[in-house]
Amino acid sequence: MALLEVVLALAVFFGVAVTILGGLSVCMRSATQVREEAQAADLAVTVLSEVQMGMLEAVDAGPTPFEDPFADWTWQTVAVPVEATVPGMEMTQIQIIVKNTIDGYMYRIYELLPIEEDLTTAQASDTADSSMEGGTGGGTGGTAGGGTSSGDRSGRGAGGAGGGP
Repeated sequence: MALLEVVLALAVFFGVAVTILGGLSVCMRSATQVREEAQAADLAVTVLSEVQMGMLEAVDAGPTPFEDPFADWTWQTVAVPVEATVPGMEMTQIQIIVKNTIDGYMYRIYELLPIEEDLTTAQASDTADSSMEGGTGGGTGGTAGGGTSSGDRSGRGAGGAGGGP
């Protein structure tokens, strides 16, 4: 009887240990996934900020690796002209794609940016309008943009929103 009790106790102990280790494994995978998603989002926003500041051109640029310590990540920009619904406000949709070369995780962020020529023309027009009013008023000008982001890993996606420039 004592031997049967010991064997039963060991079986229960190993069953509980396997369950706990399985749960820890899932937690570790989830933590790694969250870290990877956050890192991809940060890298994508960094590239988008460089485009908005004019450090990078808003044109198609093929996969470019990041510098160390992010050497296992690449970024790519895709620019698509958007027809204007308002005359003089032509926009470009810029898509930033960040990809992990090790496991294939891909993160995308989209943003609408004004075309540089249209922005300078609009600003010059606003300045001319202001001077014609005798300096008592000013023209209004601005840009609008919106964006979304998503992450892909085996059919799963995440969404977010980005602000305009």
